[in-house]
This record gives sequence, C-alpha cells and structure tokens, in this order.
Amino acid sequence: MPSPTLIRKRLNELELRSKLRARPRVQGRVLAPAGAFRRLPRTAGLYFPFYHDVLPEYAGDLRRHLLTFRRHGSLVSWDDALAVLAGERPLHGPVFCLSFDDGHASWRDVVVPLLRELGVPAMFFLTTGLVGRPGNLTWDDCRAIAAAGFDVGSHTVTHRRLADQDDGDAARELIDSKREIEDELGREVRDFAAPYGHPAVDYGERDLEIARSAGYRSFASTLRPAMHPGDSPLAINRQGLHPAWPLWAVRTRVHD
Repeated sequence: MPSPTLIRKRLNELELRSKLRARPRVQGRVLAPAGAFRRLPRTAGLYFPFYHDVLPEYAGDLRRHLLTFRRHGSLVSWDDALAVLAGERPLHGPVFCLSFDDGHASWRDVVVPLLRELGVPAMFFLTTGLVGRPGNLTWDDCRAIAAAGFDVGSHTVTHRRLADQDDGDAARELIDSKREIEDELGREVRDFAAPYGHPAVDYGERDLEIARSAGYRSFASTLRPAMHPGDSPLAINRQGLHPAWPLWAVRTRVHD
C-alpha cells in the first residue's frame, strides 16, 4: 500500500498536469527546456509513446512526431513489440510502438486517417463506459477502427483509479471492459492499460493478478524507461505525449 505522502505527491502532480493539459502548447513550452539535456533515441530500445485525443489543429504536429520517430527507428505493432520483449524479433536500434487512450472521436476523424496515410500501426486502449457519450466514439466507430487493421485493448470501464477500488470493483473494471469489447468487436482482447498508470499509486499486484486471471497478456503503465528483450509484458512502460508539444518536449519523455 503506498504511503499517504506518496499518494499526495502523485495527486498534486496529476492536478498540475491536468491544468497544463488544458493548454498543451504552454505545457510543451514549459517542458521543452529540459529537453535540451536529452536526445531522441539512437541506441537499441523499445519505446511505447502514447497520446489521448488529437484535435484537428494538432494533426500536423502528430504527423511531425511520427515522422521523427520513423527517422530514428521503426514503428511497429503491439504484437511485434511483444515479440521483441519475448526475444522473437531482433532489436538493433530504436523501435517505437504507438498507442492511444480513452475513446475520443478524434481517433475516427484525425488519428486513423493519418495513421493509414503514413502506414503506422497503433493500439487503441478503449474505456468502454465512454463509448457513445458526446465527443467520444460509438461502437460502430470502434468496429471500423478494428476493421481497418488497428489493435484494440482495454482501458477499464470507468477510467477510475484501480487502487481506489475494492477487489470486486477492480475485477469488474478489467473483466467487464474486456468482455464488452470482445462482444462488440468480435475479437479477443488481450492487452490492458491502467488509468493514470503509476504502479506505486494507481494500481498494484492485486490488479496484475486480476489481469493474468482474466487472460490479458500485457499490462501497460505510465513509467517511462525504454524496454528490452526479457522485460515483462505485464509491466509495459509507456511515454505519455501530447501532439502539440515541440520535439524538445517529446525528448523529455522519449530519450536514450
């Protein structure tokens, strides 16, 4: 159980990030100076950059991010990334595996058209309770994304912090979301991303055990270090980004 001090620190960080997230270009400028001391990856490592919504005004910025990743390495599917971790696929340089969280309508309107144009694979982690709400995808949209060849994973039912829930509610978040996506899309769901995603505060070993028992093969956090062959797929490190950020700000999250 995390200490109250650690929990307060984490909550304060989330509150500050929430305020900055409402002004992403300002957030990017705040982060950018720290990027002067980092460089985008040049050595072998597996990176999992992820985004949430991508409004139309940020489509060009997302394109810039993706083309930059491609200049530095390869962009691979979630399956291929897990094959790297399992030692079944070589890792000779930087490899990037892209994902998106929640279920925003911008996935349909902005993200998927751009990914298809560039030939970039991606995983979409869906919060099932958001489906059908204003500003979010419908199940028909989700089926279209899956039919276009993209992967779909679970991001819980309600997007509540797993650590705040009792055993029964936590199990429902992981199991019910998995079953609903499977029922709606007609495909198995094997991959999960934890809301907020810090293992010291936002979820724990109980939730990992629920995921294992439910049949998930991977469990993603928001820790940032690069991954390498032999690392556990039940402890995926992902680097949270916003498309509005300049590349120097991206370097604070994705770097050697």
